[in-house]
Amino acid sequence: MKKKLMATLMTAVLAASVLAGCAGGAAPAAAPSGSGEAAAPAAEQSAAQKMQEEAADTNELADASEVKYGGTLRYASHIQPFGGYTPTNTNNASLTYMTIAYESLVSYNEDGTLRGVLATSWETDADEPSITWHLREGVQFADGEPFNAEAVKINIEEYQSRERTETANVESMEVIDDYTLKMKLKSWNSSTLEGIGFFCYYMAPEKIDPEALATTSCGTGPFQIAEFDPGVSCKFVKNENYWQEGKPYLDAVEIYCVNEPTTRSSAFQAGEYDIIGMNNLAVAEEIAALGSTSIGNIVMCKNLSGQGAVMTGLIPNSVEEGPFQDPKVRLAMAEGLDVPALIEAFGYGMIQETNQWAVPGAVTYDPNLNAVHYDPEHAKQLLAEAGYPAGFTTRLTTDAGNKDMFTAAANMLEEIGIHCEIDLVDESAQSALYSQGNWSGIMGHFAAISPDLGLYMGRHLDKAGAFYAKGIQHPDDAMDLLEAIRTAPTDEEKIKLEYEMQALMYDHENGIALFGRPLFVQNEPGFKYDYVKNEGWKTYHQNTWDIANAWLDK
Repeated sequence: MKKKLMATLMTAVLAASVLAGCAGGAAPAAAPSGSGEAAAPAAEQSAAQKMQEEAADTNELADASEVKYGGTLRYASHIQPFGGYTPTNTNNASLTYMTIAYESLVSYNEDGTLRGVLATSWETDADEPSITWHLREGVQFADGEPFNAEAVKINIEEYQSRERTETANVESMEVIDDYTLKMKLKSWNSSTLEGIGFFCYYMAPEKIDPEALATTSCGTGPFQIAEFDPGVSCKFVKNENYWQEGKPYLDAVEIYCVNEPTTRSSAFQAGEYDIIGMNNLAVAEEIAALGSTSIGNIVMCKNLSGQGAVMTGLIPNSVEEGPFQDPKVRLAMAEGLDVPALIEAFGYGMIQETNQWAVPGAVTYDPNLNAVHYDPEHAKQLLAEAGYPAGFTTRLTTDAGNKDMFTAAANMLEEIGIHCEIDLVDESAQSALYSQGNWSGIMGHFAAISPDLGLYMGRHLDKAGAFYAKGIQHPDDAMDLLEAIRTAPTDEEKIKLEYEMQALMYDHENGIALFGRPLFVQNEPGFKYDYVKNEGWKTYHQNTWDIANAWLDK
């Protein structure tokens, strides 16, 4: 059986070409375009693994006397440009653009804890309940408007008008003084502080206009949008009103969308870009193996905080009429997937298996959970119990970058009686499907799994969630447990409840498998030339910059 399975996997690798990658993370490996054959994962440590281990363990800032001013930083990835109206920029990919022009109240330290950005401190009161923010003084928006408590209030109201889950728990706001804002909450929710603190980005109140900001920006960030070409590029110029004295060091930042991974890699090697995101692991391995080009030495960008880690999985639509409305069928689908074999065939040592909504080792990961695992006989039994002894036919939707692996997964499901017809869509169509919840059958599930299920799982499980929520059921036991996690009075109680949620979703015998099967955790590799300094790309969060400190040593 194992030989047959691996033959099936490698056939899938050979069959599909390498195209654009997924929105949430890097696509597993397939043969690079034009290589003629699949590049089999090496038994020894891969070049990318080695480069990742050698990457810097800190983003220690250069002394001001060392810094060189001027120049343009050029970055390319598969992510399409996002405009400057921040409430509708809901996924992690948008942070790549937003954290150049906009800032949040808080961000992350290298150890994953919160640090102030536009807020200098905050207090929480679980009994009232409320959050009081103390804001940074002397900050202006790019148009010269002052950043203050009233500006935060107006922005939060704008987010609420867009029904953002992060701001749904705010009942009212009181401006105490210019730099103090008290938010009264509907109920105590331990996720609200981080949800508002990190996922809301502040626009100049006088410039808040969804149409006008679709192609421009007006934030407090170090650069602002100067040119916006939908689907192609977004170019930023220095914000002359930036609040950090002497910064930014660069004159400009340019971000390009280059869908085809090998084209992006070739342009990087030719010096057209200084830094790239790589959403295909086979191409990432080729870049790492080079080590350098005529342009300079290549280094890998390293995420130090663990924030923004992305899980890739397969999720069934449990709302549409059909087999996946039955939890037994969803669990059967999950147990029909041999995840270790997929990782061996496609991972290049850069992806890590997970069997629940967490990175292994995180506080929300339950190491004692009898989690869903490959068990084809039990899967067949579950299908028979659900009334499908002969199986059934469904669809599996994928983008081009994940087609290889998901085709291999479909072949595994065929073995238990679930026949999948592959539906290939582009990335924008895929994003629309998971936002609107109208995919049919199974599709890729891409989810940030930082250690707070109330916030991160909530963005998918909550009935008003931004991702996949309209395509899954919302059973009372799951919703009650989500609320209990959010309102837990202590960290210890919260973690206990999060373990209960992991069991409810992913237990091998009784899990309801609303989110199907988690496959692996993998942060999309980023590569830069070593003359790019202190840009902080991926350091504090997988999709953010510390761009005010960036400079070019050339």
